[in-house]
Amino acid sequence: MTPSGVFVIGAGGHGKVVISTLQERGVEVVGVFDDDVAKRGGRLLGVPILGALNLLPEYADRGRFILAIGNNDHRARLAERLSWLGWATAVHPAAYVHPSARLEAGVVVFAGAVVQPETVVGAHSIVNTGATVDHDCEIGSYVHLAPGVHLAGGVTVGSRAMLGVGASVIPGLRIGEGAVVGAGSLVLRDVPPGETVAGVPAKPLRDRGAYD
Repeated sequence: MTPSGVFVIGAGGHGKVVISTLQERGVEVVGVFDDDVAKRGGRLLGVPILGALNLLPEYADRGRFILAIGNNDHRARLAERLSWLGWATAVHPAAYVHPSARLEAGVVVFAGAVVQPETVVGAHSIVNTGATVDHDCEIGSYVHLAPGVHLAGGVTVGSRAMLGVGASVIPGLRIGEGAVVGAGSLVLRDVPPGETVAGVPAKPLRDRGAYD
């Protein structure tokens, strides 16, 4: 019989939201792992913090795992390092995910979020509280759509991109791999890989006139 419980990796604020999402779905959260010595032996929303990540091999066959790490690069490194674990997804019951959408391993979709038809969300990506992803979007792996992000239809977001709180993207655009879109920005054109943009409309931060 396959174990039904889930272990969470990461005991910070993001971990609290992951745990609460799982608990709201009726999933048993068995324990939390974190390398912060000060957190060991404590609890996160009533769930015991079992210890450091070096203990994971002892628990690998006792359930599935989910990364609760907000930083994209850190989350990606851990996912690659721990690729031998069985990964869970977490979708809050107050979120909407259309049956035709595909969520890959490790994805989290928080309360109030919407994922519309034929959208793909890549492995270990975050669709945070109240974010909306319209039809036919392609979200890469290790992406973070922060609370209140809105993607119109047909948007492509490259792996490890970060879209800040309340950012909006018009239909059909591409956000490049590792790009950063600042909070509250309105994206009206493609964002190249690794670029950081902000503002209304969003412009590269290196452009001194961006906020003139």
